Amino acid sequence: MPSVSLVIAAYNEAGSLATVFQRGLKVLQECTDDYEIIILDDGSTDDTRAVAHALRDEHASFVRVLEHEQNQGIRVTFEELYHGAAKDYVFDVPGDGEFPPEVLREIMPMLKEYDVVICNRVFRNYTVYRKLVSFAYRWLPRLLFRVDLRDPGSIKCRRREVVQDIEVKSRSVFAEAERMIRAARRGYLIGTVNIEPERRVGGQARGASWKNVLGSLRDMLTLWLRLAILRQKP
Repeated sequence: MPSVSLVIAAYNEAGSLATVFQRGLKVLQECTDDYEIIILDDGSTDDTRAVAHALRDEHASFVRVLEHEQNQGIRVTFEELYHGAAKDYVFDVPGDGEFPPEVLREIMPMLKEYDVVICNRVFRNYTVYRKLVSFAYRWLPRLLFRVDLRDPGSIKCRRREVVQDIEVKSRSVFAEAERMIRAARRGYLIGTVNIEPERRVGGQARGASWKNVLGSLRDMLTLWLRLAILRQKP
């Protein structure tokens, strides 16, 4: 039975973090005997940090809390969480309550076959603009790299070596898509499980801001230049 690091990114999610944590802990206890939970407070201005510290104090043997004094954003936060994980697999869940951690029950048997399991959202309550961004984020990599990322902005469970062995160059939220593209080209097996997202309880969606969209396009084209034109190794 593989060990699992559950990593939780939190920014102004004091109202949802404890619930996400308790749900995650329950499913970890069902799925494996060897686990840890890492929470990173990304410079929250509410009581998120206090909630995280209370959870750590209550479960000190397997909970760690990391902190940013100032908000660093999605990419930096998750990269730090991924590289801080110590178990065989890294399962990422944001602290806002949108993604059900119980999907780990379905993922665990799949880890015998796949190195990465991406959770594909079967519906998304998006605006037209957000739908266009999501469409481009999935289909442009398929066009440029011949890799179907399924739902690259969703939660995933992956072997820790996928993080350790693959150096990501992107400095935008495209970083995780780049990791999956490089992983696929190196021969890692990527599977998919469907999930139904839930109503976001805390935090605020920031992934489709103009800054993130433009940064992702820049990083996507740079990666295409490196891999498709310059023929660099993934």
